[in-house]
Amino acid sequence: MPNHFMNIPDWFSWENQGAGIGAADLNGNGLQDLIVIMVDAPPGQNAANYRIGRNLDNKGMVTGGWSEWKAVPDWFSFENQGSGVAAWDLDGDGQSELIVFMIDNPNGKNQGFYRIGKQLDVDGNVHGGWGPWVPVPDWFSFENQHGAIAVADLDNDGHPELIVFMIDNPGELNQGLYRIGKKLDANGNVTGGWTPWLPVPGWFSWENQGAGIAVADMGNGIRDLVIFHIDNAIGHNQAFFKVAKQVDANGNPAGGWDAWMGVPGWFSWENQGGGIAAVALGGTPKLLVLMVDNPPELNVGLYEVVDLVEDPAIHGQWELLPYHSGVLAVHAALLPTGKVLFFAGSGSSQVRFHSHDFGDVDKGVSISVVWDPSAATGPGNPNFFHPPTLDDANGKPFDMFCCGHTFLPDGRLLAAGGTLDYGPFRGRTEAAVFDPTTQDWSFVKHMAHGRWYPTLITLADGRLLATTGLDEGFANNHNQTLEIYSAVTDTWELKHFAPGFPGLPLYAHLFLLKDGKVFFSGGRMDDELDVQPCLFDPNQNPVHTQPVNDLLDPILRNQSASVILPPAQDQKIMIMGGGPAGKQNQTDSTGMVSIVDFNAAHPNYVAAAPLLLPRIHLNAIILPDRTVFVSGGSLKQETIPLARLQAELYDPSTDTWHMMATAIVPRLYHSVALLLPDGRVVAAGSNPFGGQSVAWEPADPQEEMRLEVFSPPYLFKGPRPSIGAVPTEWGYGKTITVKSTQATSIRWASLIRSGITTHSFDCGQRLVDLAIVSQTQAQLKVQVTHESGIAPPGWYMLFLTDTNGIPSVAKWIHLA
Repeated sequence: MPNHFMNIPDWFSWENQGAGIGAADLNGNGLQDLIVIMVDAPPGQNAANYRIGRNLDNKGMVTGGWSEWKAVPDWFSFENQGSGVAAWDLDGDGQSELIVFMIDNPNGKNQGFYRIGKQLDVDGNVHGGWGPWVPVPDWFSFENQHGAIAVADLDNDGHPELIVFMIDNPGELNQGLYRIGKKLDANGNVTGGWTPWLPVPGWFSWENQGAGIAVADMGNGIRDLVIFHIDNAIGHNQAFFKVAKQVDANGNPAGGWDAWMGVPGWFSWENQGGGIAAVALGGTPKLLVLMVDNPPELNVGLYEVVDLVEDPAIHGQWELLPYHSGVLAVHAALLPTGKVLFFAGSGSSQVRFHSHDFGDVDKGVSISVVWDPSAATGPGNPNFFHPPTLDDANGKPFDMFCCGHTFLPDGRLLAAGGTLDYGPFRGRTEAAVFDPTTQDWSFVKHMAHGRWYPTLITLADGRLLATTGLDEGFANNHNQTLEIYSAVTDTWELKHFAPGFPGLPLYAHLFLLKDGKVFFSGGRMDDELDVQPCLFDPNQNPVHTQPVNDLLDPILRNQSASVILPPAQDQKIMIMGGGPAGKQNQTDSTGMVSIVDFNAAHPNYVAAAPLLLPRIHLNAIILPDRTVFVSGGSLKQETIPLARLQAELYDPSTDTWHMMATAIVPRLYHSVALLLPDGRVVAAGSNPFGGQSVAWEPADPQEEMRLEVFSPPYLFKGPRPSIGAVPTEWGYGKTITVKSTQATSIRWASLIRSGITTHSFDCGQRLVDLAIVSQTQAQLKVQVTHESGIAPPGWYMLFLTDTNGIPSVAKWIHLA
């Protein structure tokens, strides 16, 4: 189910100064009831009101209607900077008490208070009267940006603890802190003393507009503490939560702290409160997340349900592999042998670039490595091979760091350009091919001029197009020419854009269309060149361009991702995410998604469902069930605390995003991801800042060498179809017989071109539909497209996907 916010009805406030959310079974019917509090801030004295949403179902929806808003009596504050709510049966009479919390903001130092409303019923009535306001001792903050409370029996002694959370706003970086009042009695008095204030580690926000705290049981009988806050950065707000594992009665997490997780689907630009509550819905731990949206008109209160525990059949599953990648995976390609080539050259290390050991395989300074993901590991079973280093005419290693690359029709990989020097970066003219059979590099004809950050794609006739990049000069000039490589003649043909066109930006996201034209999606890498998405015909000279309009957030498409949506016959290009150019620009990334349909009469971008988590330097991978998997990246440029560990999945058939499993390793700049033939996805690399090492091991702190593999949900949903005998050589327009004992249950037959990726763009991947002509018990016949613009010549993975959305393991075929 896609994440979505649900409305809290009859929200009447135009200005709020706090809000909170809680949950409890208030009438003993086994269903959780929702408790929402808000602080209304009209002119004059503030007022707090709460209401009950009865009988939450397994999706968190209120099924028993809502109570009226009830006033919290004796609310005395004229200025608040936070509020919260919780419920607990303090006196053991079978009825919950209501605990409400406020942060008062008078002249001078702030103060947190709570009070108890006894015997709360499901209609929100307090039958046992209200206790006095109780100050939280040792409140030290003069300015807060929200706070919250939770109640739980942390030491299992039958007396619950009160956990108080606040965000201190000292005029510099904010800080979240919490403390615990031990052993609440029946009147809400803390009888066991208070812990000191404990800081929440890794706080990154300078401005907050909401806070929450909850105690959750993740299904293992152990209590974890969940911290929530709304970050009010420049532009769009974002919300985050993190988990402190195995919290004791003193607030110490024996299991440490998890990383910050993003709350999916946050859409508000200004908030005036928020909160969280942990509940079990349908026996599964969930987090209820509240926001108060503050648009120019009447405020709105909303909440959504976030999964706290991941189910592999719903979210997939990550696995951290027990070995490293061999080199920093700046560039990656799936070879038609089923192996993966990681290549880095000097890998963003000037120290390595200038070392005499650079390229010395025996000393652990390879420029590339071949990894066999299907090979067993351990002594005597190596699954890595380091190809010999290719030296240039000066006897130095060919440094393909920041080159461009694509596949030739025969399966060899061509890499062109790369790093000639670091200060400033200058582009190489050399081009080299990697042979997946011999596992060797060799030079081919050089280009006319250097290219650093170029883009290469395969054209419909099998030739290769090279564009953009910085040239070999010291002035950091763009190479505005185009060159087309023919492997048949080993020559490059030089072409030019028509006068007045500024050229393409660095690492431009390019796509071959069925009519042979090429589309620039707007995606790029750290380049503010003023050029909008456009179409062009590479067979022209000069090459003229035709603009494609209406891209959302065009200035935030640095390190975005672009894909041709499956199947390629639909001719739909999607661009997603990205951020501003330049590491120094810490503006948040965008979650906006745009799609253009080139089967339409007048192709222009239209808005699609946004990412659930805005991110920059994301990797997008087409899966054989015709969805798009997105992983990695960060909310801001090269910021590990804001790394997006949670993946997400896009379904083009419904225009919806779904949250996927949480990775272990942050994947920022210079990270990659690829689809493997077994239907999994490998993620590698991350290098936000240049390393200082020569050898790849031990790993430099700035060079992420760990490998992680994602298994999509379809791998946990039952038996997989299989592919039997199938010819290897295929021709355009041919009818092919594919043997399969599950032939009658096959929904789709697809070809997926090998991925080849760097800098958050895969220029190779595309899924091509194979029309199913006939199906019998043991085989199916499929029709290959006639159009090489839809499926450029080369090697593809053949997948069969059944009616349950479960794909086979791929078999390799060669289309020519």
